[in-house]
Amino acid sequence: MANPFTRGSSGPAGPWDPRNPNKTHESMTQSWQRFARQWSNNWRMNGPNITIVLIAINVVVFAVQVLTRFIPGGYSAFMSLFSLIPSMSYTHPWMLVTSGFLHANFLHILMNMLTLYVVGRELEKLLGHWAFLGMYMVSLLGGSVLYAVWPSLAYSSAVGASGAIYGLFGAMLTVYRQLGTQMRSMTLFLFFFLILPIFFGNIAWQAHIGGFITGAILSTLMMNGLRGLKSASINKRMAIYGSLCAIILIAVWILYPLVARALMAAMFGQ
Repeated sequence: MANPFTRGSSGPAGPWDPRNPNKTHESMTQSWQRFARQWSNNWRMNGPNITIVLIAINVVVFAVQVLTRFIPGGYSAFMSLFSLIPSMSYTHPWMLVTSGFLHANFLHILMNMLTLYVVGRELEKLLGHWAFLGMYMVSLLGGSVLYAVWPSLAYSSAVGASGAIYGLFGAMLTVYRQLGTQMRSMTLFLFFFLILPIFFGNIAWQAHIGGFITGAILSTLMMNGLRGLKSASINKRMAIYGSLCAIILIAVWILYPLVARALMAAMFGQ
């Protein structure tokens, strides 16, 4: 009997043998068309399109981070420009968003992206693509703002998508509660990955909590908000409530140093 894995002179060509007459060869155009059809079908079925795009962006940015290590001073300059450093965020406001797409190391991005895929595909199916993206970005902003205004962190940098991901967890918990679904497994998961990090260093748990609270509030508003908006589309509700949450968060971030300065002056008479 001829070995189907080899190019023996006798017997039929194996399925991995390039001589196999039944083996099809796709052109680049055909491969792209097949991908486009699958992407379009996933989009119509509320598949994880945006989740995949977010993962791809994070991976590309991490690749850029790795490349900057080969440039003298490149990595430190890159991180000081785009990671979240509260004391610098008022002159570099983009840090509130860009820091959510940076990661400290390979394990950091691996764990975050696996979690994003698991939770993201479920929530994207429920919310739809654009509302899911809104939930992700507003949660990211919520995590960054709480970290930026937290006392004693003025010069401590933070990176990672965890704030946004915990916002998705907060949204999922409110959905489960609304539906009366068992939440024990997710509650246990959150205990280990949200509460326990508080007792360990080098983890921006403030961003976790900020993202989680933001996602939970935004999801609750989406489901139980103003009576006049309950019949509106999901995208319209996200546009309204998401914008409202974002405006409040930015206002908190802007007003925090002014309020803190006023309190210091009142307390110490300066």
